[in-house]
Amino acid sequence: MRTLRLLAPLASLVLTASAPVSTEMALTSSDGFELKGTLTLPDAKGKAPVVILAHEFAKDRAGWAPLATRLADRGIGTLALDLRGHGTSTRKAGADVTVSGNFMASAQAVGFDRIPADLVQAAAWVRKQRGVDGRRIGLAGSSVGAFSSLLAAADVKPVAVLALSPAGTPVFGADARERVKTSVLRAGASVLVLASADDKDAAENALAVKGLPGVAVDMKEGEAHGFAYFADCADLMAVFFGEYLTYHHTGKRYAVPTPTPKPADAIK
Repeated sequence: MRTLRLLAPLASLVLTASAPVSTEMALTSSDGFELKGTLTLPDAKGKAPVVILAHEFAKDRAGWAPLATRLADRGIGTLALDLRGHGTSTRKAGADVTVSGNFMASAQAVGFDRIPADLVQAAAWVRKQRGVDGRRIGLAGSSVGAFSSLLAAADVKPVAVLALSPAGTPVFGADARERVKTSVLRAGASVLVLASADDKDAAENALAVKGLPGVAVDMKEGEAHGFAYFADCADLMAVFFGEYLTYHHTGKRYAVPTPTPKPADAIK
């Protein structure tokens, strides 16, 4: 089990990287959804770590741009998906199936409870891609994407998981929180959860996993949700993945500062 350590100085984790290269991709889920996304990898020699990005309800993969850009600066690739029923992932068995403005109705129509399996499938796909280091996979989710990422973690076996306002508990069944806790324990990943105290479902989910090995919970004041955290916390998120997907992978250790000797006349 990894011990979550937050975090090394920001400047020490910024890597010099060439312009990243993006490729459009598609998968077909087990129930027939055509899932679309963008795989972006550093234009560099060697294999890169990749973070799979699962957005929040009524958004799409473009919403991850503030984090994806920062990860690219650190030599970390991303697979940004349009979740089922969102963006360009709206075809199922030849018909259009899209979300509406109603979360619960959309969850039933689109099958939000299948998103964790979609993420497991996406992880299996990305590990087969040239230029990807399958040992260094991360998951990042927002809202229903965050809850799904936590549920998928046991099967994906990521190195690190970022969960922004994990929410949508009712659509995953009565035992959803217990299954999340079990998944986090089985995954053995380093997990960072951001949630707001007045965002009821997200706060309760954050508290459910708080105290589990490898989990750090950053509880904010107010009711900010999901992508709203980019305004103040995007650098923190990038450093988190830089810490676990790049820096420690090198085997380096942080330098211990040498104490400055005191003048002889100051020693009593």
